[in-house]
Amino acid sequence: MRRSLVAAMIGCYRETGARAELDRVTLGPSSILVEATVHTGDLSIPSAGLAHRPAGEPIDASAYPVSTLLSAAVGSTSVPDELVGDVPRAIGLATLNAISAPFLDVTTGDPMESLSASVDRIATVGLFRPAFRKFGACDVRVIERRDVAADSIEHPTDVSVSLFQPDAAQEAMADAELVFVTGSTLIYGGLERYLSIAPDTATTVVIGATASGFPKPLFSAGADIVAGVVVDDPDRVREIVLEGGCGTELHEAGVRKVYARAQRDKPITDSTHP
Repeated sequence: MRRSLVAAMIGCYRETGARAELDRVTLGPSSILVEATVHTGDLSIPSAGLAHRPAGEPIDASAYPVSTLLSAAVGSTSVPDELVGDVPRAIGLATLNAISAPFLDVTTGDPMESLSASVDRIATVGLFRPAFRKFGACDVRVIERRDVAADSIEHPTDVSVSLFQPDAAQEAMADAELVFVTGSTLIYGGLERYLSIAPDTATTVVIGATASGFPKPLFSAGADIVAGVVVDDPDRVREIVLEGGCGTELHEAGVRKVYARAQRDKPITDSTHP
């Protein structure tokens, strides 16, 4: 139920009383960058946000106001036909990330560093490659909507990898100690379901540039950590996006990893206490 979570994140932005204007939309082969100006009180704050670029025809979103792009993010039927689909939805999410950034209370750093490496069972929704490298000998269960062969995934020899279709997600997550859900589920759907079926005893992390908006609705739905990004150098990031860069290439060119933790009693694994 993608729409309800995205709508709740948009609601968090609206509660700030801010208004925003779209400045630029950059569609690259792998990522989308949206630049905007956020007006709050007496301040006008330039800001930017990223999202995963799904497959699909490019569109010229620069002619639309922020409010219309946010409607595309939730899949509203009231938007023009060209704003229906995965690409405009991703543009809407990048817009939401851009206008949310000035209001976020996040910690700079990689949340992976605080997770215990002593885990035996990990579930990932989407092909989250750091899960194969960070945790040593373990069983990684990948829930993937596309057809991917397990033997095509590079991983250390002491890591076992098994693949599951989305309808077998509950089986894949059974007794997992860590669950990673990629932010692209905000585009393709299913995030709320995945959070609801993750084991209560697992640490559940929503991760990726697409999940860089207000985290509170994701915490309410079951996430323990939300890990996104902040764009510090839009000009340089714009260049890398157009060149097809993503992931590490963006982090080396003006994109900063950030994260927030849910405020509840549930313990979060710590690498200093395996």
